[in-house]
Amino acid sequence: MNTAFQKYRNITFVEAVAAVLFSILLINFSLDISLAAFPLAAAYTAITLYFALVKFISQKDGKVFTAVTKLTQYLPYVFFLAFILRRAGKNGTSFAYDLISVLLWLVVFVCSIILPDMMSEKKNKALLADFKIKPQVKQRQGVSKVIFEAIDWIDAFVWALFTVLLVNIFIIQFYRIPSESMVPTFLKQDYVFVSKIDCGPKFPLTDVGLPDFRHYKRGQTIVFRSPHYSIDRKSEVRSVVSQLIYMLTIMQVNINYDEDGNLKSDPLVKRICGEPGEQLVMQDGTLYARTKANDEFKPVETDKKFARWNLNELSAKVKQKVEFIPFDQDMYEQMLAFEEERRNFDLSAAAFNANSLVSKMKTLAAKRADNEQFTAPRLESSYLFREFNTIADEILSQAGGVQWFSDFMTSWIPEKNNVRDVYSESNFRLNVMMKIAFAKMVVRYSELALNKASATDIFSDKQLLADYQEAVKVRMYVEELLDFRNMPVFPVNDSNGNPSYIPDGCYFMMGDNRFNSLDLRHSLNTKLVPLTSDDSKSVLYRSRIDQKYVNKKYIIGKPLYRFWPWSRIGSV
Repeated sequence: MNTAFQKYRNITFVEAVAAVLFSILLINFSLDISLAAFPLAAAYTAITLYFALVKFISQKDGKVFTAVTKLTQYLPYVFFLAFILRRAGKNGTSFAYDLISVLLWLVVFVCSIILPDMMSEKKNKALLADFKIKPQVKQRQGVSKVIFEAIDWIDAFVWALFTVLLVNIFIIQFYRIPSESMVPTFLKQDYVFVSKIDCGPKFPLTDVGLPDFRHYKRGQTIVFRSPHYSIDRKSEVRSVVSQLIYMLTIMQVNINYDEDGNLKSDPLVKRICGEPGEQLVMQDGTLYARTKANDEFKPVETDKKFARWNLNELSAKVKQKVEFIPFDQDMYEQMLAFEEERRNFDLSAAAFNANSLVSKMKTLAAKRADNEQFTAPRLESSYLFREFNTIADEILSQAGGVQWFSDFMTSWIPEKNNVRDVYSESNFRLNVMMKIAFAKMVVRYSELALNKASATDIFSDKQLLADYQEAVKVRMYVEELLDFRNMPVFPVNDSNGNPSYIPDGCYFMMGDNRFNSLDLRHSLNTKLVPLTSDDSKSVLYRSRIDQKYVNKKYIIGKPLYRFWPWSRIGSV
């Protein structure tokens, strides 16, 4: 027996043992998709071993040369699909079980590389020296030739796709930027290479994989699994299947939809803004951080380099490619002016103003008779300002209306001198500003209504219009900008008021384009919350704030290079 054949036989035996053991580990009796894993692997293993061990090695039949080569090349890919099928059912498998399966798969994978290489045209002369039946090369003509070449092309394409699939899962992945959350670093529809091999890639639906070699730090852009969606077995299966289809269709087909039929924003590409051991807060676009070693919140200088609040400052070349710019320059400057006004807002003067407005309302209400019991209105900002005239009529005409107005306007005053963090202090002031703006409109409307002014005269009154314009400024900021421009302390303090910090191995991420980024600051849904906890009758608004940090095990990779479009080619 020649040495080349003996080596080939030994490696084939190793592959056969690994393939049989791998197939046996796929046996299960759950009545779901995982039931198909064992029959698939077992059938393919039986066919491969019959041709490889019986026909090719035992009988030395060279006619099966091509079949053995192809069956061996596809064996790890068929096993990979069977591996996913087994773990896609209701019942999972343990880490030890997965680890053994992965090690057996790796043996099969290595053998599938070595064996076809030994059968290559340059190396197979010694291997086939003692064969009774030599491989036969048929000269195909006409339709037979066309069909054979078509099959050969399909085979090459499918094999290449599976190879790309493994490369994408474990080494490097193509990623298409789905939104404008990272402008100007990434524009929508940019295509990038994402390095995965040093970020601890895992076999699908398992925790088995390569170790995470990368050291993450603030300022790095990363791709990670979105924490906005549940990560249970069912969702993981759907996510893996969608990723496989996405990669096999060269990023053209994405079936990763949520329960409502909307395309999931998963995975996400964002920038690391918070590191382990930090507590964060963001106010007026400035990110602050503190640690156990230094309990004073200080501006994060690195974040200022990447955060983009005013897209009007972008170069004309980049700006023309941005689909959505939330402000023009004038609007942006108006926002900054309002923030300055809020910072300088005098709470003592506001308390005097609130009491004065209450006194005016009491005087006005004394001119009207009470007809029925007053029902307190909803405190949601949009309702208060939309229905201010109806609320004013009810305050004037219903018993208890003035008392509610007085309580609403003064409930914050006992807490005005409390010590608060920068975010809480800002929101406390916004709450007071909204109350004063609302009260001015109510009082002025009441004055006009009691003087029998017509609806036309009331709503064209210069003072009421001026009060309305003041209300619009604060309302727009609270309802449209507050949750994007600012962020409460995170992680939240414990029940005793002591700081909490981002745990080891976890990170906080935001998009560079802060006004257009669904990131770890926000939830997919809104909820009605008070502007401040220091006012029992605080104005309410619909907030998206729902901060999260992400464990590094959910980090998929790091963008390295933009490769499309041509005008955007370059390293990240």
